[in-house]
Amino acid sequence: MDGRGLLPGGIVEALDQGAVIVTSNQRAARSLRRGWDRRNRELGLSSWAPAAVISWDAWLASIWHRLLVEGHVSEMILNRSQEHVVWRTILEADDELASLRSVDSLAVMAAEAWRKLCHYDGQSRLWGAIGTSDTRSFQRWARTFERRCQAEGFIVLAQLEDKLRELCEKNVAGTGFFELTPKKVVLVGFDHMIPAQRRLVDALRSAAVQVEDLRLAVSTRRSVLVEAEEEHQELLLAARWVRKFLEENADATVSVIVPALENERREIDRVFREVLAPELEDICTDSQTGPYEFSVGVALAEIPLVAAAFDLLRWSIGPLPLERVSALLLSPYFAMSAEERSARAEFDAFELRKARILRPEISLSGLVEMMERSKRRQKLSRLLSTLRAALRLANRLQGLNARTHAEWTEQMREFLVASEWGSGRGETSIAFQTRRKWESALDELTTLDFDGVPVEFAAALSSLERIALQTMFAPESRGAPVQVMGPLEAAGSTFDAIWFLRAGELTWPMATTSNSLLPWHLQRELEMPGTSVSVDNEHARRITERIAAIAGTVAFSYAKESPEGGQRPSPLLAALGLEAISAAEFVEYEPPRTIVELEEVADSAVVQALPDKVIRGGARVLELQAACGFRAFAEQRLWSTEVESIEPGMDARVSGTVVHHALEHFWNEVKTQDALRSMNTEERDEVLEWCIAQALKKTAEAIATDWDEAYIDVQRKRLRKLLSGWLELELERELPFEVKLSEKKLDDVRVGPLRLNVRLDRVDVVEGGEVLIDYKTGSASPNDWLTSRPDAPQLPLYAILTQEDQLRGVAFGLVRAGEGRGLKGYATCDGILPKASKLREAPTLEAQIERWREVLIALAEEFSSGDARVQPKTYPGSCSHCEQRLLCRLDVSLLEEDEDQDESPWAEVSRG
Repeated sequence: MDGRGLLPGGIVEALDQGAVIVTSNQRAARSLRRGWDRRNRELGLSSWAPAAVISWDAWLASIWHRLLVEGHVSEMILNRSQEHVVWRTILEADDELASLRSVDSLAVMAAEAWRKLCHYDGQSRLWGAIGTSDTRSFQRWARTFERRCQAEGFIVLAQLEDKLRELCEKNVAGTGFFELTPKKVVLVGFDHMIPAQRRLVDALRSAAVQVEDLRLAVSTRRSVLVEAEEEHQELLLAARWVRKFLEENADATVSVIVPALENERREIDRVFREVLAPELEDICTDSQTGPYEFSVGVALAEIPLVAAAFDLLRWSIGPLPLERVSALLLSPYFAMSAEERSARAEFDAFELRKARILRPEISLSGLVEMMERSKRRQKLSRLLSTLRAALRLANRLQGLNARTHAEWTEQMREFLVASEWGSGRGETSIAFQTRRKWESALDELTTLDFDGVPVEFAAALSSLERIALQTMFAPESRGAPVQVMGPLEAAGSTFDAIWFLRAGELTWPMATTSNSLLPWHLQRELEMPGTSVSVDNEHARRITERIAAIAGTVAFSYAKESPEGGQRPSPLLAALGLEAISAAEFVEYEPPRTIVELEEVADSAVVQALPDKVIRGGARVLELQAACGFRAFAEQRLWSTEVESIEPGMDARVSGTVVHHALEHFWNEVKTQDALRSMNTEERDEVLEWCIAQALKKTAEAIATDWDEAYIDVQRKRLRKLLSGWLELELERELPFEVKLSEKKLDDVRVGPLRLNVRLDRVDVVEGGEVLIDYKTGSASPNDWLTSRPDAPQLPLYAILTQEDQLRGVAFGLVRAGEGRGLKGYATCDGILPKASKLREAPTLEAQIERWREVLIALAEEFSSGDARVQPKTYPGSCSHCEQRLLCRLDVSLLEEDEDQDESPWAEVSRG
């Protein structure tokens, strides 16, 4: 056994001959190095020299750095962040710049345009090219960029091929170039070499360096073309076939190649998890143990550990949105301990999210103050101590002047340590790799001191965020048998089997675009990508042929129907001689999952009796029981509540509360209709203005900026207009009235077996009795009270708690703008309300009150007995805003169906 089977053909021979293997991408280099190590272990070797395998970019950079260290060259290579700074500086200094794009996005486009010019030998031809205003702007920027690089001794990575070629062609003794160049170079995985690469390779060959192009290939036993009906079926077919192949070939390696992998990663992960590793559906299972892995990484900034670091750093210099603060409180990466986990969740749910502040954000000092006032502060002592330590450093940071990036980097590290970032759980291998990548991002940030310009902390943090967004992170390969990758990443590797997804005419070859900053005719002459269909297709054809030759079994698949329309196989597949077969022939039919009949078990458990005390929730308990017994049980006995969303400004509930409070203050001050009529307009407006200020007092305490003040002023004007119109309606009421009670709380009232606390919005005294009024700022109708399951039972509840012989009317006070405003309800005689509604089921209001008593007591008894049937009053209305659908057995997908159906969707649930 010589171990040659563990590496693609020709690689072992090249390494044994002392050649350097240069690959087209980093993944291929890592794969070949692992194969070399595995081969030597299989041979029983105790030690060996590392494989001389390196990617093209890393090879060129290593040669240049050694030349620089040994003094043969003097230019410094700008990394991507340094190059971005140079372009951005040039753009910011351009007085003629006029673009809707940000300076940063333009700098990215300019760097890409310059890279293409370097790769395709177009720098010298740019200056005389004729183009649009955008291309003329780039010509101006590029000239400035080139002059600055020459003046300061900078070069960019895209220029390395030409710089090394010049050294090679000069062939001057003492350049050191030939001493650093191997005698033999083997190129692996190069489907297409750009002009700059070809020129360097030609120069090396002219200088007697042996350069070979090794085409990896294996004996292909079967190549097929699989047709699917639509894209999801295509993905399922691939997953099922891969599973079957691995079951039959235990030690096989399979590559699943997807042209636009970054767009489909989530869906592929979901389907592969379901088919290849259903055990990973358990959220407690380590997701890194599955049989597949993605070669394409994700942006470092999107990794939860790094996202938490950025949230903390942003928090050090300003308020953070409440959603992000909430995420930090629940994050295992921010001072988390097992002892405080539940207390932090409670603080988040019951205090932080209920904090009514103007803007949905909070500063670090604001959270410290809130937590110090919290009744849970003793349970959150560690977190509070950490927040105080972080606040001290944050205050110091905000007092510092501009500094170097290196100094800010140390301040960031110190702040994250004080914030106990990353603590709270044992560090896994993934977390360790993430930290290492984070440190490399910080190191890259320090390189921005190359120009000697100090910056503010916010600018340094912004640069770090951009670096993290551009840095792709993928954990080190576990050697999983299934590798999911893009077409270019597969270059330089071989597999036992390959499945190429999305090989339809609309998806392969992938569309390429030209650069809008470069003149079109220049791009066309240089044959840059995106300018010639034939050139792009030829490049894609070589990639396709290479993929078809690097596995024993190869399957190309496409969907007849795609989101863009119907399609046929890609024309690039025609020359491969693929065997066209149906999906059923290639992938065994998988029968649908067996639906097991539900086992019915008699529910003999008895719901625990309610304690003999006041039940929290008031009239809301009866309202929920009327809507759906299960919802009432879940919310008022299990205390299952939704996580409230937080939006800018006051939401509908807070706005309604402010209206209630303003009217409460007004009638406590004015008391009667006669007093209201005696006031002139100025006096009434003055009192109303004071009442509105009192109602907004708590909200106004959160004013921190001019925007906040402007928002409060808008709310004052809105309330003044709304309530002025309402008071005009009050003046028009026929019978004089006195406001007896306003926002009166009634403690420990009994409704059947329930003991409740309720609050009456308002009780008016009129001739002969009293009128109950319930303010509503939204829509409401008295007809809602006339069923056995009333939608808004507050007023019926208040009615049965008062002296019936004194009650003359009940009404909604619709405090709204426009035609919907008014008093809507029932009265014992004319004149009590402007226009009373007619009772439908009872002859008198007294009889209706008795009917309400029966209905409300029945609902109270249902709730008390634990009646938790999933039985919404109306469908889908009662369910559309219910947050208990995760707990109940209602089929959520049915919410989108028509309400006109023979049987309600919960009927089957009730029987089950």
